[in-house]
Amino acid sequence: MKILIAEHSPTGRNQLTQMLELDGHQVLQAGTWRETLAQFIEHRPELVLLEPSMPDLGSRCSAHELKRLRSNYFVPVILVTSISDHITLAHFLESGADDFIDPPYDHLVLKAKIAGFERVDELYRSLEKFRTSTEREITLAKHMFDAIIDRKSDEARHLQHWSLAAGHFSGDLLIFERTPDNTLHIMLGDFTGHGLVAAVGALPTSDIFYAMTKKGCGIGEIAAEINRKLRRLMPIGQFCSASLLGISPRINRVEVWNGGLPPILLIDEQRRIVHRLNSDKLPLGIVDAENFDASTVTVATHGACHAILYSDGLVEAQNAEGCEFGVNGLVDMLGTACKSCSLIQLIKEGVIDFLGGLEPHDDISLLAINLETLS
Repeated sequence: MKILIAEHSPTGRNQLTQMLELDGHQVLQAGTWRETLAQFIEHRPELVLLEPSMPDLGSRCSAHELKRLRSNYFVPVILVTSISDHITLAHFLESGADDFIDPPYDHLVLKAKIAGFERVDELYRSLEKFRTSTEREITLAKHMFDAIIDRKSDEARHLQHWSLAAGHFSGDLLIFERTPDNTLHIMLGDFTGHGLVAAVGALPTSDIFYAMTKKGCGIGEIAAEINRKLRRLMPIGQFCSASLLGISPRINRVEVWNGGLPPILLIDEQRRIVHRLNSDKLPLGIVDAENFDASTVTVATHGACHAILYSDGLVEAQNAEGCEFGVNGLVDMLGTACKSCSLIQLIKEGVIDFLGGLEPHDDISLLAINLETLS
C-alpha cells in the first residue's frame, strides 16, 4: 500500500516510516501542509497518516480537504495525535478523519489499523466494480426502452403520457400502433423488476405487439402470443401486468384485455366515470397457453371523452404517513377538478403533491387517451 506520512516532526516521520517499510508498504513523507497537498496530488497515496496541527495548516478541516481532492475514491485518513479530551475528540470527528493513532506509536496497533482499512479498500473496489457494471446495464436497458418506445408524432394529439421512475428510469412499457383498418392498439405493461430485467421482457413483447397489430390481429390474439413468448423465455416469478386496448373510432367502441393492472377508466366531459374496466385476467407470462384467457371486453364509447390507463405504482404511491393514493384518490381528484385543466397535468400534480417530495416505491405510468380526437 502507498502511504503518505504528513507530520512536521522528522523524528515522528522516520519512526513511522521504519514501521511501515518493515511491513512492505511504500512510504512518502511530507513535513508541511503545502508538501502534503503536493505529494497527495502527484503520487495519489492509498492512505494518509496526518498530523492535524501542522504549522501551516491553521484551523482548516484537513482530512475533508484531502478527501475532496479524491472524491471518487476512498482514501482513509488516520490522524496522528493524542485524543486526550473531548475538544480534541470533537476536532477529530469534525475533520473528516477515519481513525487516529496516539504517540508513542505501537507497531502492532498501527499494523492492525492499516489491515482493517485494506479490507475496507478491497470492499470498496468490489462495490465500485459492481456500480460500474450496474450503470452499464442501466444505460443499455434505457437505450433498449427508448428504441422500443419510439413515439409517433402523428398520435401526439390523441395520447398524453406521464411517468415517474422509482429508479434510474421507468421500466413500464407504453407502445401503440394502428391496424390496417385504422384501429388504434395501445399496450401499457408493467414488468416485474427494473432496469435490464424489464428491458429483456420488453423486447419480445414489443416485437409481437407491432408485428401482429400491423397484420390486423385482435388484442386478445396479441395478448395470447405475448403470454406464450414470455412464459417460454422469462424465469419463474418474472411476468408482465398489462392492459391492451383496441380503439375503433369509426364504430365508437373500445375493446379491452386487462391482466393485472388497475381499472381502466372511461370518463365523460364532466370527468365522471362512464365505465370502469377492471382486471379480470392474470398477468402475461404466468400460465401456459392452454390455460390462458384471451377473451376481451368491448364497450361503447358514446358519452366518453377520455380513457385513463395507469400502472399500480400510481395507486400504490405512499405519502409520509404511509397512506396510499389509491384508485379512490384518483377518482376523487377527477370529481373535484377544474374542468379547464389538462387532465394529465392535473393528475400528475396531484400525485406529486400527495408524495410530498418522497420517491415512489414503484414506477408510475399514466396515460390519457382523447377519444374525441380519435372519432
